[in-house]
Amino acid sequence: MTHDDSTTPERTRRCSRRDVLALAGSVVTVGLAGCLTSSPTATHGWQRVDSPTGKALRDVVLAADGPVAAGESGRVLARTDDDWEIVVESGPGGASNGLTGAAVTNDSERVWMCGDSGAAGFYDVADDELTDRSAPKEKTSSWEDVAVVGQAGGERISLINGSGELLVGRNQQGTIQWGEVTKPTDGDSVNAIATRGAAGYLCDTTGNVSRKRSDGGWRSIGIDDVSTSLHDVATLDPDTVTVVADDGSIFLYNGFNWISVASVENALHAVDRRDGRGTAVGPGGTVVTVDGNEWSVADTSVSKTLHGVALGTVEYSDVAVGADGTILENFQ
Repeated sequence: MTHDDSTTPERTRRCSRRDVLALAGSVVTVGLAGCLTSSPTATHGWQRVDSPTGKALRDVVLAADGPVAAGESGRVLARTDDDWEIVVESGPGGASNGLTGAAVTNDSERVWMCGDSGAAGFYDVADDELTDRSAPKEKTSSWEDVAVVGQAGGERISLINGSGELLVGRNQQGTIQWGEVTKPTDGDSVNAIATRGAAGYLCDTTGNVSRKRSDGGWRSIGIDDVSTSLHDVATLDPDTVTVVADDGSIFLYNGFNWISVASVENALHAVDRRDGRGTAVGPGGTVVTVDGNEWSVADTSVSKTLHGVALGTVEYSDVAVGADGTILENFQ
């Protein structure tokens, strides 16, 4: 990768301290006839919780102290021991730039986010600081998604936009050196990117997934006979990949072949995988989950469009976020 020694001026804002705890609930999950199997009655389930914003939330990740969400007007939210609170009123690029994507470093200490008009930057969980790195390489087009690999302070950042442009940067203890802009999909619009170690995957609006090669280039790996827009991609490990589509399909890649594993009536906007589990979300409060190999649809009792999802742990809840500041939590 060719590096640029110039950097974007850094702007830092101090935010409030917080501790994070998840909320438990109880709901029943049900299946869609002809598409998915129904799951047994659960002791926990998806519940809507109070949100401090009425603005749409576009993405959410699990950071070191719990879930962190980002969305319209550049707002960044975090879960406290009592409720959700706004920890950043206006994110990188300012309040006029909505945030569309978020990703967390391997140590979960830093959340990168991106959005409209070249907005890009990171929120340090321990220090409660936002650092603005907007318009890298003077790119002011809207970023669709961001992926991060490595520990905070030495992470590799990948930004993609709707024109299929990819920009990769390396953080060297505060100095981010950006490479040259490339087009892995030859200009097809890209919706999402996911990275894990040296592996990387892109999904686009033509039903195609591209995988990063060992030489740093990219190659198409399908999906054959699929032309619907793919909205999101998530990795369980470097060779196990899940994508969700505009027609409600869920596809799984095992390192060799793509398999259609589930289908729902609504489009699916986001997916996350962790420890053998998975969750996809979409319009109408749709939540589809898998534990092992069995996919099922959860009854969320909400009708709002869900844009992002992050799976939790034994300490923190699963979280889905969406329109009008909607936040759903599910404690395993």
